[in-house]
Amino acid sequence: MKILFSPSEAKKPTLNPLTSPINSIICDRDEILQKYYDLISSQDESILGQIFGVKSANDITKIKNLTMQKSYHKAVLMYDGVAYEALNYSNLDESSSRYIDENLLIFSNLYGVLRAGDYIQFYKLKQGEKISQIDSAKYYKPRLDKVLDEILEGEDILDLRAGYYDKFYSIKTPYITMKFLKNNKIVSHFAKYYRGLVLRDLALNKASNFDELMQIKFPNLSLLEIRKTKLKSELVFDINDDCWI
Repeated sequence: MKILFSPSEAKKPTLNPLTSPINSIICDRDEILQKYYDLISSQDESILGQIFGVKSANDITKIKNLTMQKSYHKAVLMYDGVAYEALNYSNLDESSSRYIDENLLIFSNLYGVLRAGDYIQFYKLKQGEKISQIDSAKYYKPRLDKVLDEILEGEDILDLRAGYYDKFYSIKTPYITMKFLKNNKIVSHFAKYYRGLVLRDLALNKASNFDELMQIKFPNLSLLEIRKTKLKSELVFDINDDCWI
């Protein structure tokens, strides 16, 4: 089973970066990466602040310096948002972390899609921000179609991406998504957190297909219904944890 996932706006450099990249998914990234680093080389703080999605001059300088370093960080450890905190990859056992490395596909505004175990340079790019007029989703969609079709062929697919990343790749076979409700409402923070918790439980249980996924009792989640629309089966969960995350 392959799991499609979102990146996070928050990122941090890792403790043991490599001196060369590892990109296990081969697609044409040359133009968009060149444009990105051309912009990073700019001395215009307003341009950099727009790309990074920050305003503080100190933050802009810090991010630029990190971005220009020739150090390569494990993707799943570099992303540092709510979902990745819930996944808590660093505390997984070896076989569970290997499951994540091999089966998690992380979509990226800059790289298109990555395996969790790939090593890339630190970067920051505000979601939806164009790179010298290049729209990331439009750039990558034709470049990822065949590549991901081949990777996903014969696999059960769990799509835990935020809706924005649907624009990068459209799934062509039956797949599962999940919706998380708190008091009958979608709360973004909760949704991100529980995607990470679900991912962690999948890794701990080494779920390889839909049947095995459906056997897992996810903590603090009650399955309310399954909504089927064309290729999509949406599992709707109620969050029954009263504690704020």
